Amino acid sequence: MEQQWIIMIIVIEAMAVAGVIAALITKDTKAPFIFGFNTLLPVTLVYCWYGEADLVRKALLLGMVIIYQLRMNVVLTLWYNNTAAAKLKEVMPLSAIYFLPIILANVFGWLYCLPFQWAADRVGPLNWIDYSAVAVYLVGTIFHFGSDYQKHLFKQQPNSRGQILDTGFWRYSRHPNYFGDFLIYVAFGLTAGNPWGVIAPLANIAQYMADAIPKSEKMAEERYGEAWRNYKKKAKCLIPFVI
Repeated sequence: MEQQWIIMIIVIEAMAVAGVIAALITKDTKAPFIFGFNTLLPVTLVYCWYGEADLVRKALLLGMVIIYQLRMNVVLTLWYNNTAAAKLKEVMPLSAIYFLPIILANVFGWLYCLPFQWAADRVGPLNWIDYSAVAVYLVGTIFHFGSDYQKHLFKQQPNSRGQILDTGFWRYSRHPNYFGDFLIYVAFGLTAGNPWGVIAPLANIAQYMADAIPKSEKMAEERYGEAWRNYKKKAKCLIPFVI
């Protein structure tokens, strides 16, 4: 067990250091997010390597993480300029950009992956908890990737500049991609089969509500003005039809 935690520390902090080096070279927020986010898979692999769960449950866990990572790496590489993360460069000092990989790698590695500590140790056949996790994961994936893909298509239109995307997923939520991401972490939390699994989705939603959404809303209001205020009256902030 002690060896597992030593390896975890090495993996997480190695990703943090690599992210800092990349940020120093690029002076951009892109590298910190790529390295921070990609801490998920190696940490999951460590949990699965040392866990006592059977192969089916480990395969399910790794499959969910790999699919999530593949999709997000498309967003963070090919569609990065369409993300709120890309706009952070305009408001963050360079010193904060250099420190960002340390925060992201440790948040993803320790908090967001925490449910996998218990998931990788669960024994016995798949049950209703696992099936519920898969169902929530699929809904989250539809919202998360679907809304990002819709934004990508919207940004390709020549007349989209200065316009607000308010159709499809974005008709019902101003941040449907964040909502989908939150659901994915709810799914990860469910895989734990343990009340402590709630830590990951709580950390995720706290980050969105306390940091990402306020910054995104502020930048959007400054950019779109009255059009954004009118849009806010029609679309909920995060969860469609709720809040």
